[in-house]
Amino acid sequence: MRPVFCGNFEYDARQSEIERMFAKFGKVDRVDMKTGFAFVYMEDERDAEDAIQDLDNVEFGRQRRPLRVEWAKQGDSAIKRREDARRSITKQRPTKTLFVVNFDPINTRTRDLERHFEPYGKLVRVQIRKNFAFVQYESQEEATKALESTHLSKVVDRVISVEYAARENGDPPGRGRRSPSPRHRSRGSPDYGGGRPRSPYSRHRRLDQAFLRF
Repeated sequence: MRPVFCGNFEYDARQSEIERMFAKFGKVDRVDMKTGFAFVYMEDERDAEDAIQDLDNVEFGRQRRPLRVEWAKQGDSAIKRREDARRSITKQRPTKTLFVVNFDPINTRTRDLERHFEPYGKLVRVQIRKNFAFVQYESQEEATKALESTHLSKVVDRVISVEYAARENGDPPGRGRRSPSPRHRSRGSPDYGGGRPRSPYSRHRRLDQAFLRF
């Protein structure tokens, strides 16, 4: 199923608004909502073509922004790889902390996520950081159940993506502790002996003080 890219709308636009707009041209299978843009999947590509022709550059939202509507740039093979990755998400190394993205960063509150994830176990913490969040459970079984139940579910009219965090204390997947930058590593300088160069003036001043003692 080839997706249609729809972009340049306000960050607080609702998924239901995008769905209704495209539903005028045919059956919408799903809308993958991001921040400021979305991928729309329609059952019939001919309906998608009609939507592209009629909706591209149409003013939308309170600010009347001209929409950008076109076939997604990704090739079919790239889209398939993305879908396969979603299906195999539970094969990641399990942790009790989940990494949550794609929710509405403006209208989503901590309590919204708490209500969404509470049915699957006892929550230890829910923490929102800008446009992503961490949800931690007491047990691994609860976290796994929540991931399987909430991945690609809706929170405040957005389809969220849920994965295991890289570490229990909350690193995004694929990100561990960064190695120190070479400029911050301790190493001596061949020119200065590992310290700051001394001023000739300060050296002469110490010599003068030594002579004054005699």
